[in-house]
Parts: sequence; structure tokens; C-alpha cells
Amino acid sequence: MKRLLSTAWCFFLLAVVVPGSAFAASAPDEGKAFEPRPLSQPLYGSKPPSEDPERQQHYVEAADGVDLYVETWLPEDKDGNIVPKKIPTILIMTPYVSAGTEEYPAGSNPSFVEYFNARGYAVAQHHVRGTGESGGCLEQTAAAQIDDGARVVEYLGKKAPWSNGRVGMYGASYDAETQISTAGYGDPKKVKYLKAIIPTASVGSQYDWNFFDGVPWAGQPLLGNSSYLAAVSLFPGQKPAPQHYPEKLTCQGEVMASSADQTGDYTDYWAAREYRPGAPKVKAATLFVHGLRDFNVQPITAAGWFDALSKKTPHKGLLGVWNHAFPSSHASVEQAWERADWFPMVTAWFDRYLKGKDTGVEKWPDVQIQSNDGQWWAANEFPARVSNNPGQLALSENGTLGVTTPKGGGTTYIEQPAIGIPLPSQAAVFETPQLDAPLHLTGQPVLDAWIQSDLPDGHIGVKLEVIGANGQVLSHSGGYADQGTYGARSLQHIARMKRGFFEQSSGEPFPTATPTRVKVRFLPTDLVVPAGGSLRLTISGSVSYAKGDSLPSGVASQITVLHDCDFPSVLRFLMPDRSAPLLNVREEDELPDQVPTLASSSATVGDRDGGGLASATVCGRKAVRPTF
Repeated sequence: MKRLLSTAWCFFLLAVVVPGSAFAASAPDEGKAFEPRPLSQPLYGSKPPSEDPERQQHYVEAADGVDLYVETWLPEDKDGNIVPKKIPTILIMTPYVSAGTEEYPAGSNPSFVEYFNARGYAVAQHHVRGTGESGGCLEQTAAAQIDDGARVVEYLGKKAPWSNGRVGMYGASYDAETQISTAGYGDPKKVKYLKAIIPTASVGSQYDWNFFDGVPWAGQPLLGNSSYLAAVSLFPGQKPAPQHYPEKLTCQGEVMASSADQTGDYTDYWAAREYRPGAPKVKAATLFVHGLRDFNVQPITAAGWFDALSKKTPHKGLLGVWNHAFPSSHASVEQAWERADWFPMVTAWFDRYLKGKDTGVEKWPDVQIQSNDGQWWAANEFPARVSNNPGQLALSENGTLGVTTPKGGGTTYIEQPAIGIPLPSQAAVFETPQLDAPLHLTGQPVLDAWIQSDLPDGHIGVKLEVIGANGQVLSHSGGYADQGTYGARSLQHIARMKRGFFEQSSGEPFPTATPTRVKVRFLPTDLVVPAGGSLRLTISGSVSYAKGDSLPSGVASQITVLHDCDFPSVLRFLMPDRSAPLLNVREEDELPDQVPTLASSSATVGDRDGGGLASATVCGRKAVRPTF
């Protein structure tokens, strides 16, 4: 389910003991200091919708006549501070609430409603169709729900009696998906009131939540969607609205039928739930946030959505080492690295674009990226244009990774499910020698391989792991997350991704006994392999990770990864530009409410090519940017 981690699951993960965790303390603090400067002060109280239902509880009519429920918490006068007559509204568009309940109550963060009411913002919650007090069918964010969002934005920006004409949106997971879909595809005449969004842990498409480039995640499409629908629409924990409940029972056939399709094809159903083509149309100032260790809604959204936003649209990125959570509440990954400046960042963003205050957000780094070692650094874009510094590591005989002249012809394995550590016959494993100097991979790595298969079908799962000087996989403190990244691809779905994302509508038989070039994407990442460590690449029939396993094709193909200068198989990636600045940010063990005392320096990333390993030629050819 796309919901943020449940409390029980968080406690389970926190209880996991991971031997050999590499980093359990505060993250490194090298580089230029970053400190957001919000200007709105906590001057006001909060008025719940129940105290003024005629103004604060509304139904907005959808295009098809469905009742769309919206309720709003308003700031109220306090200690002589008078709320302005016209104020901006922050909208949370969510399937997870019932009437009167807050989506983000006090917990790891302050109550979102109280915090922003105090600073002069109205906070509205809209129950997406098919959930809570709204009628209709939950459709997993297709055209009707997107139009709903535009209508609610128009109401809050134009018709709400308190409105100053400016609306922002906030939220994580599904609540982020509603932001990027509404901003990108909503009727421009209606979404013109939407001035700022902060999508956190959003999918870039529903396809991404269920498949990886033609390969289904085991059980995810059918079990994931059926349990999700049951939890948020049909049998929610909160009492459903009785006047709308009967219609919610009648309209899940399309979702269920499409979820039962395990071919990996990108059908019309998934195309209707693809949000990347809308990115260039987004006009709302966007603060894009995603955890690079998010096992639930994986950070592949950054590829083709965030990097496709228009240069005319103000946008910044924040990507770091946390899971399916906000940057201030890591749950089970490196809790000491939680960002104490998260709410100040959010406030500064909304102050600038909803109130017109000069908070200096334009001067923030374009993208803040955190490496697996905890250090933050700044880039211009992510992941496709994060750098102009490509690297490459060639596969070779005897499981070697990183040679100038690959040899040995090829390595063969049998495609099998990922159950524990694969047997030698079930995987091809390649590893660099121990490095004399650090190696830094960023953006979206790609395995650019020559593959030969004895059958016309097969799935490829790939995993990159950072290995410490002791030969063990480095893992993060507090949970399940090994340091690395992974990906998959179906051999029947290897068409070039012309628009930067997977959209092959039907599979085609893979040519048998014929060397064929196959490109396998990994999830976007930022990995530093330390000096004395190594980088390990495992290629097998499926990939296993915290959420589950990818499915093998079931045909047990015999797959050969070719590696010589006639058919060179190469791991391609980007390395940071050497002059990229390091950043010193405020974390949970540093005081967020005091005058900033962060030290600052002009430190930069520097040269991190593994002592020349990644910048060397392969078969006389220089490294090129990864493409797919």
C-alpha cells in the first residue's frame, strides 16, 4: 500500500539488528551551510471545521455529478493578533481521512494544521472520490480524479470566502501523487490558482508501483491494489459516509481486471495513470522530495518527471537517505540523519509562493542530494542531467568489474527466482577490486549489456551493492536497507524508451541464440564506495529487496552475459562534477529553533572516480552518458 509506513511495521524494522552497519551517528557536515529562512510567525490559533461548518465544510460538484468533500481548518485571532481577511490555503488531497480527522497530526512532526494555521494559512483536506465523505469510485488517479483536484483548487482559490487567490498542495505518497497529477493535467483555467506544491514520495505513474520495465513485482499488481482498495474505500478503519457507500461497492472492476494482468505490458489502463508527460505543463513552484531508500514508492519518479519540469517553473529537489517518509522522520533508516529543518523549508516555500514573502528560496541549491555515507551535496538537476562526468565499469572474465579490455566471451546463468543468495548457477556476479580511492555513482545507472538467451523470454534482475573493506555489504543503521540500488527488465520489453520512461504496450519474443543489446535501468541513487571497499554487480533472474521480489519469467532461460571487445557489457553511470559543492544541513541532533550556528566551508566533491578506474577507456572507448 502506498500509505506511509504503519506504526507496527516501523517498530518491526527498528527492532531489526543489522551487523556491520557503517554509519550510525550524525551525517558529515562538510561544505556550505544551508539554512531555510521562513518569515511567517506563529501568531494565531486554529478553528476546526466543526465550529463553523457553513463556511468550512463543503461539497464541490465533480464533472460527473459526484459529491467531492472538502473541509478546512482556519486560523483564528489569538492574543490580539487579528487574522487577515484574505489568506492562502494549503490543500491536502488524500484518500486516507474521514471527516474531522487530520491527515498529518502531531507525531514526529508538529500537527500540520496547527503549525500552519498559527502562521496564517488555511489548511484544507479533500477526500478523493471513492473515499471518506466523497462519492464516486476510487480510480487510482486517472482523469476523473485529476479533474476533481482542479475543481477543488478552483473552489479554494476563487470561491472560498477567505481566499487570497493562492493555493498550495502538500503531502506524501498518494497525497503527493494527487499534486503532480493535478498540477500537470488539471484544467489550466482551474489550476491557475495552484501556485506551489511539495510532492513527497510520489509515484510518477501507477505502472511504477506495480512493475519495473516489463517485470511485475511479485503479488503487487493484484494483491497490492485489492488490499489498497479495501483499506481506503470499501472497508476503511474510519466509518464510511453512508450516503456514498453503496456506489463505492459497484465500481472497482477496471482496477481489479487491470491489476490481474501480469504480462508487464504498458496498457491503456496504465497510460491513463502516467503523470510524466504532464511535468512540462506544471506551473506551480515545485519542491520535489523523495527518499533514495524508499522501498514502497520507489524513487524512479525522479526520472522523467522531476527532470522534465520546465525551466520557467521554479523547482528545487531534496533527495536523501530515508524510506517511505518525510525527511524529518526516517522511521527505520539512519534516524540520526533526520532533517530538523523540514518544516522551516516547507514554510519558506509556501511563504514565498503563497504569500509573496522574500524567503530567498530562489537561492537554494537546485537539488540537495545525500550520499549513502550521509554527506549532502548540491547539483543542478537529477537524475538525467545531474552531471557531465560519465563513468564506466566493464564486465569481464572471472567476475571482474572494471577493466579496460574485457575478456572471456561470456558468463552464463539459469534464470531462477531470487530466494536468498542465488547459487552460482543462478547468477552472474562481478566485483571491482578493492579501491585505492573513493568511487561516487549518482543519477540513474544503467547496465548496458550484450545478452544471449536460449529462449524467447526471460527476466533480468540487477543489484549494485557497496562492499566495505571487510568484504561485507555495507548497510544503514536501524533497519533493512543495504547500501546499493537495483532494477529489472523483461527481455520481451527492450524497446528504447523514447520519452525517458517505460511505455512498451506489448511484448515481443527475444531473438534466441543471438547477441542482443539490452539496457537495464537501476533506481536513481547516490552511492559512494569508500577507499578499501568495492562495488558488486549481481545479475540474475529476479531481484529481491525490502518490499519483495521481482518475478522471473517462469521459463528458466539460460542467459549469457557477453563480455569482450566484440560485445562489451558495461555498467554506465554518472559521477558528480568535481566542483559540485558539499552542503552542511541541519539534522535532528542540531537545534532547529535557535539562531543558526552552522559552520560553512567551500568544500567540493572533488575527484571520485575510484582512482581512475571509472574514467578509464573500455576497448579504447571513453565513457558516455547512460541512456535507455
